[in-house]
Amino acid sequence: MNAPRHLFLTTIPCLVLLALTCMSVPFKAMGQARRDVVQNTPADLVWHDGVEEAQMAMSSGELVLAIDLSRNRLKSLPEGLQQFKDLRYLLLNRNRLRVLPDWLPQMGQLQAVILDHNRFDDFPEVLLSMPQLEQLSIGENYLRGIPLDIDHMQGLKYLSLWGNVLASFPASLGDLPDLKVLDLLHNEMTVDEQEMLKELLPEVQLNMSQPCNCKFDTGFSSYPTDRRQ
Repeated sequence: MNAPRHLFLTTIPCLVLLALTCMSVPFKAMGQARRDVVQNTPADLVWHDGVEEAQMAMSSGELVLAIDLSRNRLKSLPEGLQQFKDLRYLLLNRNRLRVLPDWLPQMGQLQAVILDHNRFDDFPEVLLSMPQLEQLSIGENYLRGIPLDIDHMQGLKYLSLWGNVLASFPASLGDLPDLKVLDLLHNEMTVDEQEMLKELLPEVQLNMSQPCNCKFDTGFSSYPTDRRQ
């Protein structure tokens, strides 16, 4: 016996709604997962997805502390970010950033900046003018070195540089008084380099992969070819 036609008409929208609801769960989980990398956030912290959403919240009197701009194919930061003077946490994962704007240090309340999975070849110099930063993550980029004046970032507690092509580890890392964790996983490092860092930073949690049988005296010849290809 065939089911009445009206049952199909009422059932199909319900199935579509159920499917959309189920699809939204993984997306929410993904958003939460990438935000979990930010250390020591308040339990009641509200994240805003994008500048426009944050502007609406601010216009209604809300204090905007956290903005997530991940997965937006950004090549530059939106100028509108400058208006959020109280911003503490900024997620910029999985974009196409190569540089950061000169005005970023004016955001003097920022505590955490996450720049994983972008296209940085060089350590962004503007960050050296942000001594209040407590957490910086630039994992899975193309950084070849850590700047000698990294010690200008006196507030750093968590520094993540995993998945790069680092070839220099300055002694000034030892002049970061509050550093707790230095993540250098998936960088090609010799045994000597790893031992040097252990001696330099005895109180710091060092995350490092197994050492390689590589040499760095001829530039970057021992590194893999450009991973952007």
